[in-house]
Amino acid sequence: MGRTTPEDEAFKQRVAEEFKRARDRASAKRFSVEQFAQTLGVTRAALHKYLSQKSIPSLRVLQRARQYWGVRLTYGELGDRYVKPKKDPRQMEFQFSAEDVSKEQIEIKKFSPKGTNAIELLVKIHFSKTA
Repeated sequence: MGRTTPEDEAFKQRVAEEFKRARDRASAKRFSVEQFAQTLGVTRAALHKYLSQKSIPSLRVLQRARQYWGVRLTYGELGDRYVKPKKDPRQMEFQFSAEDVSKEQIEIKKFSPKGTNAIELLVKIHFSKTA
């Protein structure tokens, strides 16, 4: 096990405080500890390590804590840039009005589970047809 710095210990303390507040918010919404840990993508044991300042969560866990529970923590020199979405360079973004698309123009190509909390939906929109 590596050495921890005073900065590491201070960060562990901030994580514990923020995660305890988030757990309290989850509890108020009737989430069990297991359900709360599941939203973070961790086990109950891992959550206990964060709350007892024994471990530092991964960037993925911090990102999920922000997404689901509003936990705002900076991560060293990254600050809060670790939560910015990454764009896939193979994808292109374009804008159009949903009013310009009719039901007949939409074709669902693929609908499948992705992990425990997500699905993948591939939709084809035929713009050559008129709405």
